[in-house]
Amino acid sequence: MKILKRTIGALFLSLAMLGAMFAQGQSSEGVLNLDLQTALRIAKDKNPTIQIAQMEIQRVDYSKKEVLANLLPNLSATGQYTNNVMKSVMFMPASMSAAFGGKSYMEIGYKNSFSGTVSAGMPLVNFALWEQLKSKQTEMDLILEQVRSSKIDMTKQVKDAYFNVLFAKASLVVLEQSIDNAKETLKTVETSYNNGLASEYDYLRAQVQVNNLNPTYLSAKNGVELAELQLKMLLSIPMEQQINISETLNDYENSVSLLSSFENQKLLEGNSTLRQLDLNIESLKHTLKMTKMQHLPSLSAFGQYAYQTQAEDFKFQDYKWVSSAAVGLSLSVPIFSGNSVLNQTKQVQIALKELELQRSYVSEGQDLQVTAALDNMRTANEQLLVNKEAIAQAERGYDIAKVRYNTGTGTILELNDSELALTQSRLNYQQSLYNYLSAQAQLEQVLGRE
Repeated sequence: MKILKRTIGALFLSLAMLGAMFAQGQSSEGVLNLDLQTALRIAKDKNPTIQIAQMEIQRVDYSKKEVLANLLPNLSATGQYTNNVMKSVMFMPASMSAAFGGKSYMEIGYKNSFSGTVSAGMPLVNFALWEQLKSKQTEMDLILEQVRSSKIDMTKQVKDAYFNVLFAKASLVVLEQSIDNAKETLKTVETSYNNGLASEYDYLRAQVQVNNLNPTYLSAKNGVELAELQLKMLLSIPMEQQINISETLNDYENSVSLLSSFENQKLLEGNSTLRQLDLNIESLKHTLKMTKMQHLPSLSAFGQYAYQTQAEDFKFQDYKWVSSAAVGLSLSVPIFSGNSVLNQTKQVQIALKELELQRSYVSEGQDLQVTAALDNMRTANEQLLVNKEAIAQAERGYDIAKVRYNTGTGTILELNDSELALTQSRLNYQQSLYNYLSAQAQLEQVLGRE
């Protein structure tokens, strides 16, 4: 009975877990919940540029193995049949021709010739080949850096699109609050107007205020949809897929306090553009060494084994096969190549100087981008503090204007003006926060942060 109870309990637990998994699957198919980290993870998994770069890594790895194979022994076998239609001859001096019936030459060999050869070779000293292997490693490092650069650029694009959605939604919320305030004012004025306590002008102004906000609200609503479509396209998400972003722009308000951590981040060791240029310079240095090494000698070992026979017929069972073998060293010493190596060296040296100058120019530009991003972050931070204080002042002013109007000491123009000031201060605050996050994403890209 105990075993039966445990079995039934396990069965119900399994059914419950399956039901939960099914419900979760249904939820994920209907609405995709997104935050910034989830969006970045989806982009990294589906981004075609990164996938292509990963395949390029495999290609360079095989290329490196190809060069490494040239340092290993190579072995080959050949088989050959020759039909000597006209046999080779050997000329003899006149003193020996009488012994051969007066002929001045004699035929050598047989009509049919069969041979099999096995050859082996191995480079012992080859400076250019060793340097080429180092160059392939540099090429691999360059591809890896290009992959990292793709991830950094993709991260910047996703953050821009994601923060754009948050900003559009924040602006929509501010406009909704403004419309609610305007409708509340309209309701109050309408009641006062019906009771003869407000003029028709105040009633018309309140109606106009609500109607004027509707086009702006619709435009903001369309802006949210467009921003979400751009984010979906960047994440390779189907356009019909519904998404739910669980974060708001205000959730990143604490990021502003991290400004001091970026103040000393002017070092560009992680900058992907500069690192790629450094690797290209290193690759050219390898090329320069390989070019100069064409003047150096190379030494290789070789070996050969041959098994052969010759006959006038095709009676294979009567053939007599003989073997021969040889081993040795081969030394190649370049002497003169028409100054082609010298000219190649000059070309590589000029290209190397050009790349070094380009690296210096790009470094100055990257320093400028870091300075500009930090300045933008400081400006946005200062504006954020001012706008936050302005919101409190505008809320206080709106409350005062509403009380003044309700007590008959204020006008509808004062109330509308205070409500407009409140809306503008809230929008300015969201704009400052968005500007800070955008500048921070730009700085992280320049610093080479994924």
